[in-house]
Amino acid sequence: MEVGNRIREERERLGLSQENLAQRIFVSRQTVSNWETGKTYPDVQSLLLLSNLFEVSVDSLVKGDVEAMQEKMENYELDRFKVKASMGVALALIAVGGVMLAILSKQGQTPASPFFVIAILLLVAGVALSFVAQRIETRYDIDTIREVQAFLDGAEPDQIERDRKLPKAARDTLRVLAGAATAIVFMGIVYLIIGIIMTH
Repeated sequence: MEVGNRIREERERLGLSQENLAQRIFVSRQTVSNWETGKTYPDVQSLLLLSNLFEVSVDSLVKGDVEAMQEKMENYELDRFKVKASMGVALALIAVGGVMLAILSKQGQTPASPFFVIAILLLVAGVALSFVAQRIETRYDIDTIREVQAFLDGAEPDQIERDRKLPKAARDTLRVLAGAATAIVFMGIVYLIIGIIMTH
């Protein structure tokens, strides 16, 4: 995206290092680096701080990115199916692995047994796949793009801030924790059900 090039150009024009710029707009040097390399997109508050520091308009910073943002949104819609499918397969792997572990435990199988190892591998594969799906979701930085588009469409920064329920990092962390918690709860329920069935 062009905004990364614009940030680098303006930073260099002012003779600032990435660290200097980061300090002035209250972000980390890595965040500035991610913007300049196109890994992430600055949020609305950062764009406002950058525009004030560089003495340019927000529109001029993001000029040329409107189409790219729209394309990213469209690509996200296509990849969202992959994310949902990956999460479905991940939950299935976790469920099968959990059921196998519960049955094997009730039968007194040891962790050295081949089926026990297979069950553990299924669980690990399920958790790994859920993290891959989360990485795809995070790569698009879709919440930030939606906020920037809303700002360009005339929404006030204060309103965007109020509408944001949680910071981006907190939202990503909660998604991962929710997925892990769901898997643990599901495995616990399966284990209990199998325990009840096998005692009768």
